[in-house]
Amino acid sequence: MVSEPIRRSLHRAKPRSKRTLRIWDMSYKFIFDTNVLKPEIVQKLEEESLKEACHSGKVAFYFTPVLLKERLDFLLKGAILETAKGSIRFLLSIRWQRLFNDLNGPEGIYTLELEGKLPSEYLFTSYSEVRTNLELVFQGVVLSNEAREDVQRDKDRWLGQKQKNCIAFKEMREQINNHLRENPSLTREGSKFSDFRDANFEKIAIDKINKSINSQISKETLIEYWKKYKERCPYFNKFIEGWLFMAWYAMAMEQEPKIDPNAYEDIEHLVYLNSVDGIVSNEKGFMKKACQELFPDKDFLSADEFMERFKRG
Repeated sequence: MVSEPIRRSLHRAKPRSKRTLRIWDMSYKFIFDTNVLKPEIVQKLEEESLKEACHSGKVAFYFTPVLLKERLDFLLKGAILETAKGSIRFLLSIRWQRLFNDLNGPEGIYTLELEGKLPSEYLFTSYSEVRTNLELVFQGVVLSNEAREDVQRDKDRWLGQKQKNCIAFKEMREQINNHLRENPSLTREGSKFSDFRDANFEKIAIDKINKSINSQISKETLIEYWKKYKERCPYFNKFIEGWLFMAWYAMAMEQEPKIDPNAYEDIEHLVYLNSVDGIVSNEKGFMKKACQELFPDKDFLSADEFMERFKRG
């Protein structure tokens, strides 16, 4: 059947209004990596009463758009695969403290920072419509044609951005390999990311503004604002650090560099740590190393470590 309650917009709800301080604001705030939503891990989280911990305020779950984007197929098909039902049911069972605004990808957040907007205007969005849509599809409701077209556009845009990111990453890796071949005296041993970052940060930031930021405000004005108010652009700044970390890691750490198609998205996901205390992920490679370098004061917890954390209180 076709259900009218499914709204056309899944990610573009109105920003949340300001609210008074509640117990949730003192909670341990976390985000999930997608690899945590495997059936066996979800079962453990349910057994350890994460649902109750979220509702009591002991921990606060911040939902990131990537968790929803990877489930757009379910919305298009109007059904959830049996193997994925457990993770969807789990996500619907726990309290969502906040939903990061999608804004057509994380670059939307960087753009609004550079335009001088306040975080309260764009960083978080209402999640009621998103939850309602997921619940309806979980129950077997079929999208209307209008809603299906809207979701398909979201998916196509997301896949297009993934391809764009992968191409940009490959180009960067090729430039690094050429640089190493042209400078055989360069050594990987003893290289420090902080030195590499400091030497390249402003140049790469300006380059990214010129090439990647879509705004009605001129590039010159955005660059001037960033130079004057860098502290007001924490998401953009951390993304630039992450981009540089990808380049440095390929040059200084990997002995036989291979293209990791998820590295760019790993960095984009880690940038959300600006607003939370930690990320729950079973990743043991690039993403973990990037987190330790970019966010030394934040937690990178495996699912087991996270369960021990919230059980302790």
